[in-house]
Amino acid sequence: MAKNNNLWVGLAIAVILVAGASYYYLNQGESGGIIIPTSTTFSSDATFDSETGDVLITFNASKENITADSLELFISYDELTFTKTNTFEDVSFPIDIEVTPEAGEETLYYYAVVSYSDKTYRLPTDAGSYETVEITVENTTEETEETALSFTAVPDFDNTTGIVLFSLSASEDNKTADVLLFTSYDNTTFTNTVNSTALELPGTFEFTADGAETDLYYYLEIVCDENTSRLPAEGAEWINVTIAG
Repeated sequence: MAKNNNLWVGLAIAVILVAGASYYYLNQGESGGIIIPTSTTFSSDATFDSETGDVLITFNASKENITADSLELFISYDELTFTKTNTFEDVSFPIDIEVTPEAGEETLYYYAVVSYSDKTYRLPTDAGSYETVEITVENTTEETEETALSFTAVPDFDNTTGIVLFSLSASEDNKTADVLLFTSYDNTTFTNTVNSTALELPGTFEFTADGAETDLYYYLEIVCDENTSRLPAEGAEWINVTIAG
């Protein structure tokens, strides 16, 4: 009988000890408590930087001060063929990896394999899965509107010498042109009377008019930058200069 009593006493003491220990640990707050170990997980986040044209992939770990044995990055542009583009050793998390996409590609697909504590982790975890990054390339090609080169001719008649001084200028600076002057006194038959080659514009050239005439009609053909321009532009037009003394 005494033996049974000792057994019951022992069981009672054990229950009291377990209950007391449980109460103690459950009331330790942040300084104690029952520690339940959790496994380490890894994740990634990716964005496309339109300014640099790179994809920035950030890899994170669920715990601080994690250093993995290695990280391997696999890239694809067609969701079918993935190529290992980077292998990093002794990787401290978090880590940022920049990937420069191939020219002309609009989407980048990737997954990674992390080796840590003798285990292999795939990101994303499901076999055959991958992450997708949209590549937005803005067309910043500046279209330069080309304006046609134009010319202006100003005639000045000196009734003392009978010379018409032509001042020719272009709508752009630092131009050199070959100038052909066609003249007429009846505005019907025009003759090439002056050829001024390699004339730096603005520049001048002269024509000696017939003192017996009262009106001079002319037009110019100007060869500049391998293009030929007519002044005035219309083929049937000319310019009249009064040359009466």
